[in-house]
Amino acid sequence: MKNLNKKKYEGFSLIEMLLTIAIISFVMTISAAVLSTLIRVSTSSSNKIRARNESEFVLELVRRTVRNSNPKDIRIFNNKSGESSDRPRIYDPESNKIIPNTTEEEIASLYAEPLEEGEIGNEIHFKPYGYKDWICLGFFKSKSKIDSENPIEKDQGYIIMTSNSDLISKHQECFADPPYLIVLNSPYISARGFNIFYTVSGDMSYLISFDVILEPLDWYLGGNPNFIRQVIRQGVVSTEGLIW
Repeated sequence: MKNLNKKKYEGFSLIEMLLTIAIISFVMTISAAVLSTLIRVSTSSSNKIRARNESEFVLELVRRTVRNSNPKDIRIFNNKSGESSDRPRIYDPESNKIIPNTTEEEIASLYAEPLEEGEIGNEIHFKPYGYKDWICLGFFKSKSKIDSENPIEKDQGYIIMTSNSDLISKHQECFADPPYLIVLNSPYISARGFNIFYTVSGDMSYLISFDVILEPLDWYLGGNPNFIRQVIRQGVVSTEGLIW
């Protein structure tokens, strides 16, 4: 007697399974590549926004503090932090100190005379009206170090602020042993430039121009020419303090 309730089972062939796995693998590979690209672009954009915000913070800080200064109490110097590997001074982030990298005589010569009108420097000392201490902002670089994953010598730049007692003619002492040092850019952003120069207006006030150049350290887009890493911000401030 035949079994009428006997079931017939069907399944996929080996070729069908291999084709399905190949199609799924292809789709997953494409999806992963697209997702990876989106994450890299998003991260790079976030880092660039961070650099833009920090540059605006530096400019606003300069505007608020320099504006209320007497022109005779403003000095601009060039400490040559970004021009050569044997820089006179370097910043040590571990100890949060400015360390001399040459003789005291060479450092003193950089601060013997402030820059003249139109000359570009990277360090400014000023004393706001009514203040006893001088405020100093300068551009320094850290000691070169080699990245273990990418053997390229890297310099990280810093825009640093401090204050010191009445310097009179010893402006090289402002960063020598200050009571504090404040780094104005975060560890994720490297300062590539901090250019300062001034012109004298008709009423003998100073028009001081600042160029702040910041660059994200984490950049996932390589040397893609469609994406510019550096963020450049320019600002001009006029002294409004009393002129004696």
